[in-house]
Amino acid sequence: MKLIPYLRQNPDLTVAMLFAVVVSSLVPFSLTAMLDSVNVPLLGLLFCLMSIVAGLRQSGLFTYAYRLIFREHTTSRALGRFFIFSCFFSSMLITNDVSLIIFVPLAIMILTEVRAIRLLIPVVTWQTIAANMGSMLTPIGNPQNLFIYSYYGLSLHDFLLITFPIVLISGIVIYLATFLLPDKEVILPPNDAAKITGRAVAPLLILFLLCLLNVLRIMPFGWLMLVVVPAIALLNRQLFREVDYKLLLLFTFLFIGVGSLARIPFFQSWPAQLLAGNEFMVSLVLSQILSNVPTTVMLAQYTTASAPLLLGVNIGGLGTIIASMASVISFKAYIGTRFPFTRGYLFSFTAANLSLLLILLLYYYIVG
Repeated sequence: MKLIPYLRQNPDLTVAMLFAVVVSSLVPFSLTAMLDSVNVPLLGLLFCLMSIVAGLRQSGLFTYAYRLIFREHTTSRALGRFFIFSCFFSSMLITNDVSLIIFVPLAIMILTEVRAIRLLIPVVTWQTIAANMGSMLTPIGNPQNLFIYSYYGLSLHDFLLITFPIVLISGIVIYLATFLLPDKEVILPPNDAAKITGRAVAPLLILFLLCLLNVLRIMPFGWLMLVVVPAIALLNRQLFREVDYKLLLLFTFLFIGVGSLARIPFFQSWPAQLLAGNEFMVSLVLSQILSNVPTTVMLAQYTTASAPLLLGVNIGGLGTIIASMASVISFKAYIGTRFPFTRGYLFSFTAANLSLLLILLLYYYIVG
């Protein structure tokens, strides 16, 4: 069966599915309760965003932007900074996963072409960190943010007040880290990127704006789906194939499992008492083991303290390579290069992550 190999290749999805099945078997079956536990508006918005961003990626918009900035001559440090901060800023709107899917392969391709192979490990490492920390700023930057923003009904203003200081500090540290990159002149390959047309990009940008209006609670979810899904089908129905259905399934299983868990008397009060006052550190540590998305869904129903949970799961994306599943995207891209140095990458990745994690922990406990 194809299902078994797929589940073996995606242990996070397998664990979430088993969690949902086992916990649901411990409570009386109720289809209504099961459906009520699934956050359909969140899943629908994620579906729309992933479809639209896939279209923008295919349009060549991001590659074209890169070629507009760089011509024939530049320096290795400037090139590295571009790829790193492209992930930092773009992840705020197109999510950390998509940002890495776009800019890590582009960085690997360009750095290989200009024979700057030694830059691959530090650039890809800091691209990953930049995407994880930049995405922290906005509700649509990553899945856990969108969940917390929706679950607690936060305003955009309150959300940004929580995330902005950490993102600012992270950006400063990342910029200072780029001074460690070599600063040698490089000659770029000829600019053969195809020009993009407004006709291809404009409709997708309009649909993306509608998604933002939904995030701001201006456009109702029902109207969003009625407009965006048919529009994408008319523009390019192949974009639906680019959606990360694994992530949507992961969320669905977690919603069902956590919803069933809440119906068990023992788990209705004890975890909340244990978590009270410790939301930040518990979510940070748990993210190192379970990854920050499952940690968010599991802990949210046991606390009303949205701020420490939001900070914990985002800062908790630093550390181990599975703390944020977006980090695995970069790792897979790097080991797919011609001469990967896997141990060197993991050492560099872990050292850089732990360094920034320590700085942010000091800030949180001294200033926060």
